[in-house]
Amino acid sequence: MKYFDISKNKIFFGNNDRLKEWDDDQNKIIDKIRLILKNYLELDNVSFLFGSGTSIHLGAVAIRNFPIEVEAYIRERDKGLAGIQEEFFSVIKQLQAQKLEFGKANLIEGTQTFEDERKWKFVIEDDIIRDIESKEIAIEYEKVLNYLIALEYVLSENKSSKRTDKYSELIKVIKEGLFTVCDVDKRKIPLSELKKIVKRNKKQAFKNALKNKYYFHEMFLKALLQRPLNLRRANIFCANYDLAFEYAFDKLGIHYIDGFAGFHKRFFKPETFEYDIFYPGSTTSGKVQRIEKVVRYYKLHGSLSWVNSEVRNSNNLYGIEEKPLELIESLNKKGEIIIYPSAVKKSYTLDLPYSELFRQFAATITQSQSVLITVGYSFGDDHFNDIIYQALSNPTFTLIVVDFQGTRNEYIRNLKELNDPRIIILEGEFFGDFLTFADTLMPNFNNIDNNEKVAATLNNLLGNKSAPTKKEENE
Repeated sequence: MKYFDISKNKIFFGNNDRLKEWDDDQNKIIDKIRLILKNYLELDNVSFLFGSGTSIHLGAVAIRNFPIEVEAYIRERDKGLAGIQEEFFSVIKQLQAQKLEFGKANLIEGTQTFEDERKWKFVIEDDIIRDIESKEIAIEYEKVLNYLIALEYVLSENKSSKRTDKYSELIKVIKEGLFTVCDVDKRKIPLSELKKIVKRNKKQAFKNALKNKYYFHEMFLKALLQRPLNLRRANIFCANYDLAFEYAFDKLGIHYIDGFAGFHKRFFKPETFEYDIFYPGSTTSGKVQRIEKVVRYYKLHGSLSWVNSEVRNSNNLYGIEEKPLELIESLNKKGEIIIYPSAVKKSYTLDLPYSELFRQFAATITQSQSVLITVGYSFGDDHFNDIIYQALSNPTFTLIVVDFQGTRNEYIRNLKELNDPRIIILEGEFFGDFLTFADTLMPNFNNIDNNEKVAATLNNLLGNKSAPTKKEENE
């Protein structure tokens, strides 16, 4: 059965594309990847880093450009906050100034269109660079927000003159717009994304995803929680603002330790990352047993559900509260959500809660015998990348990259060119896709191949200890 086009997929170990060497049928290739992943997932210290590529199929927008829906929201809000639209485009022009000059130097003759070194095409309209297909402003959302936050900080420190700018209001409006485009529970599922799995002979998965929006997140979690109980809890680091994983956790009844404590009032308490959940000890032996369905969960860039708390006290030292999205919306607090612009200068990571979250990320993946699997993360955040490169200095660390673009992305290509066999890259429309990863590539720890069981039984009956099992053959 054909699942993928071999010309559109790659599997790198170091800088060697092993997919070209494997002459097995496609089922056997998939089995090999499952076995490789299984071996790494059986390590004691397993971590995942999920990026925006894991939410696109839910209707979330990529923020490589400034989302056109947020731009439209700014235009709409300008009716009540006159001047924020003009302020917004002024900031965009300032940020694009250098890129604009570059673009003009690479204009396609006789047009207002140009292309950059990646061969991506853009168009200049009213001195604003836009993506030629989506018409989105060609600048990262986070870079715009970071620039505005920096301007707001500098101007707020200057008490000598009266301010007339709208930066504070614009920041709130931009966050409100982001809240809308990242609230995946209310977004429509883009069928074009889901239809990809039909081509891979996964019609039932397509039907399941239509019925259950978080089907693929749940499939991933179900497989992950099959890891043996004697191993440490798996760590899920997430760069997304949306609550896709939280919805999947709730649907499956998974307990997640996310740095917050409380019930009616949930405040950020980083010491809770060190907690765990156990059944009480029995009266006879006094032993405790770990609850199975538990993961450690870190939102490295903040979340739509985090807001500034009105009160700081001994129980809420950091002034951060976690609330349901419906409550945030009803209280009109969308503009107060706590999200972290990844383009901000590294010195800003000294601020809480991000200093604590990044400390946890570094402390976790730099331990010995660790594996980090990145899925849908494009390596566009220097904060994460510095920590990952630091982990690579540990000889027992393994990095597995699952990404659609793969080595077409400059950052991932640089990783490949290190030619380090501890760096494995799964690339392409099949092997680099989160849907495939969750539904097809994640190993099943509970199922033992029937052929392997039969072979093992026959070997025992016949006293033939030399015949290898299927697992031994793959190894």
